[in-house]
Amino acid sequence: MAVYTRIDQNELERLLDGLDLGRLTSYSGVADGLENSTYIVATALASTDKPQAREKQWVLTILEVENPQQTEFSVALIKLLCREGLPVPPLAVNARGEAIHQIAGKKALLASKAKGIHPGVSGDGQNPVTAQHCAAIGDFLGRMHRQSATFPDRHDNPYGLAWALSTAETLGSSLSPEDLRLIDEQLSLQQQLRMQNPEQDYVISEQSKMMPTGVIHADLFRDNALFDGDRLSAVIDFQSACMDWLLLDVAIAVNDWASSADGHIDSVLAEALLNAYAKQRPFIQLERECWQDVLCFAALQFWLSRLLTQFLLTSPDAQSELTGRSSKDPEQYARMLRSRVRGVAPLLA
Repeated sequence: MAVYTRIDQNELERLLDGLDLGRLTSYSGVADGLENSTYIVATALASTDKPQAREKQWVLTILEVENPQQTEFSVALIKLLCREGLPVPPLAVNARGEAIHQIAGKKALLASKAKGIHPGVSGDGQNPVTAQHCAAIGDFLGRMHRQSATFPDRHDNPYGLAWALSTAETLGSSLSPEDLRLIDEQLSLQQQLRMQNPEQDYVISEQSKMMPTGVIHADLFRDNALFDGDRLSAVIDFQSACMDWLLLDVAIAVNDWASSADGHIDSVLAEALLNAYAKQRPFIQLERECWQDVLCFAALQFWLSRLLTQFLLTSPDAQSELTGRSSKDPEQYARMLRSRVRGVAPLLA
């Protein structure tokens, strides 16, 4: 993530002391992304039986946008997934078990830094996404959805249909007639699918209520997963986690992990992900029937998000209103949506 908040070394040392994490040896900002300020922090902790200090690295995330409900939901979910043994970096907590800290006058999280690389992110052809990577992602999502089924907290999807409708209206005349027509058609279809009032963020139709719903990561892209070879070492960044259709989480992952540059689905990668997921949580018939429509909405969601970020970046009066989504090429998801509209393979037919 980008660095917006500069931290004082003395204040950082006091935070680490309060968490009993050892002596600060180094820290540096990570210049990537938009929403939060992120630092890599290294500490050294000596013990009586091992006087030579051992170094450990942490990821310090300073939350630039105040959203207590989102933060508390994400933290509670991370704690649950860690208890369940999923590969999620644990958060540092104080003596009272609190994981949300204060630094530079803002809320912050401190998580153990996981080892590994992000497959298929560099763009140089090195470390491409494989079927083994996709199977690991599918297995993780299936386990997460199954093991969080009784999670008591609730936080509806802030980037659901109501947000999509509002965003399309905001973009308005900045869209080409062709793009506007495609977006309007998809939004109308999604409204019919969910039978939803535009002012509400959650599903209300009888059919919608039958769709398996629960906790979703909502942003499990390649840059939010770390691999040590073919082994998934960590899933990170739960700051978009929320409640929605479980199938939407699967669709978001397939769109990123199993898509070619032209937007088409790679059947080998997709089947690896979907088969691994289904071993943990089998799909129901209604999900099979809605698969194409949910894939379309997942593509539309990120197309609109990227268009909005681009729009705000070029609007001098709206610089402070950035959503925090990465400033990436919107056309990638426009191509993807057009491909999904033309048709997709059945869900594990």
